[in-house]
Amino acid sequence: MRLARCVAAAAGLTVAALAGPVPAALASGARPNRSLPNITSNPEATVNPNPTAPGTATTFVVSCTSLTAGGNATAATLVGTPMSLPDQIPMQPTSQPNQFVVTVNMPQSIGPGSFSPTINCNNGVTQTVSMVVNAVPGSAPATGDGSTSTVSDGKLTVAGLGLLGIAAVAGGLVMRSRRPGRHI
Repeated sequence: MRLARCVAAAAGLTVAALAGPVPAALASGARPNRSLPNITSNPEATVNPNPTAPGTATTFVVSCTSLTAGGNATAATLVGTPMSLPDQIPMQPTSQPNQFVVTVNMPQSIGPGSFSPTINCNNGVTQTVSMVVNAVPGSAPATGDGSTSTVSDGKLTVAGLGLLGIAAVAGGLVMRSRRPGRHI
């Protein structure tokens, strides 16, 4: 009974310690900022994904509609030089009039930072899209169970097998020393 009271008291103190800061945080009025960042400054030209990374397929979409443009656009090109891509990348028309799309793979050599590539439409409309390129982390760490390890010196294997043997002998001695009928 005494053990049960100690366990119940410890559980109650743990709950009180963990739940104490919650009402204070809620009462402070602090709310997380859940608004989306305004990465794309031009709604007529978009890039997805944004931010992107080296080696990532990135899609650019542009609307060449303008009140002052010289009619409907029949072609558009992405100026790729700011991103170490070819100078003029032709874009494909979509099912929407005056809208064009192209998907490019960001070069592995592109560095992290903000870029503002220009898209030129053949009706005189020029759009600029803002995009961010994030750095790619280094190679992944070597993890796992070691089944693909290339280490072949065997020192750790011998030590591990020796410890397993000692544990087996110790377990056998413990089981042998137990007397039938006498359990604690």
